[in-house]
Amino acid sequence: MQIVFQILVRALIGLEAGPEMQQLKQQFQEFIVGLMSLPIKLPGTRLYRSLQAKKRMARVVQRIIQEKRRRRALDGGGAPRDAIDVLMGDGSEELTDELISDNMIDFMIPAEDSVPVLITLAVKFLSECPLALQQLEEENMQLKMRKTDLGETLQWTDYMSLSFTQHVITETLRIGNIISGIMRKAVRDVEVKGHLIPKGWRVFMYFRSVHLDDMLYEDPCKFNPWRWKEKDMSTSSFTPFGGGQRLCPGLDLARLEASIFLHHLVTSFRWVAEEDHIVNFPTVRLKGGMPIRVTAKD
Repeated sequence: MQIVFQILVRALIGLEAGPEMQQLKQQFQEFIVGLMSLPIKLPGTRLYRSLQAKKRMARVVQRIIQEKRRRRALDGGGAPRDAIDVLMGDGSEELTDELISDNMIDFMIPAEDSVPVLITLAVKFLSECPLALQQLEEENMQLKMRKTDLGETLQWTDYMSLSFTQHVITETLRIGNIISGIMRKAVRDVEVKGHLIPKGWRVFMYFRSVHLDDMLYEDPCKFNPWRWKEKDMSTSSFTPFGGGQRLCPGLDLARLEASIFLHHLVTSFRWVAEEDHIVNFPTVRLKGGMPIRVTAKD
């Protein structure tokens, strides 16, 4: 998780690894824990500590934004190097420092939560399914050798074209249910199977109840990446990234990050995983952090 957080934070705000990165990481962990807590905003409560941590994070990010603005005023800027540079734009429709920092903190959530948990769960499921691990390794070794023979570097399209690797990621998203659900507001009266949802009501869409429905998936609790050779991912029965107009914009980035990690893991290393258990509430976690012993391949 530390690696993913550092990579994404560097891309978002241009912060390099060091004491300030570590401080930001600690504050972010305090903030993220409070996202699922009792809504009691009193000193000492989890929610209060979470909001205070977010304020401290915002000060760090805003200090970086202000420094970038000063440099831009002196040298005229240049090509964007991170997400802050992009949001600052050319000054014609300038966003406030507060709005930019809020966006950056929101974008950090996948680095701390979604993608690292996806990668961790994939390692767990592969450790428990040797046949899937073997096929994943064979597919990625073929790509690695082909690129080595041609003297080419790996590109986005190379990773995303690994069909079985994508099946592994898809099945991990389905059975892992990293994002358990989403809140939506009914914009009009809606009737669902005889039940009326009045306009204005908030509805919690619970993904786990769909992804583990035995009417939609045969043996739903079994890790089976081969099921996706025939199954369609575009239906409402598979929604780890939401759907419609609110489809998560980080869908392909999450898949790419997981693909890159799995590619280098299975082509360069072997590992032995300790037994661990998935905890699904309040968020998806591995009880022991999924420790593994890694050795380099010969």
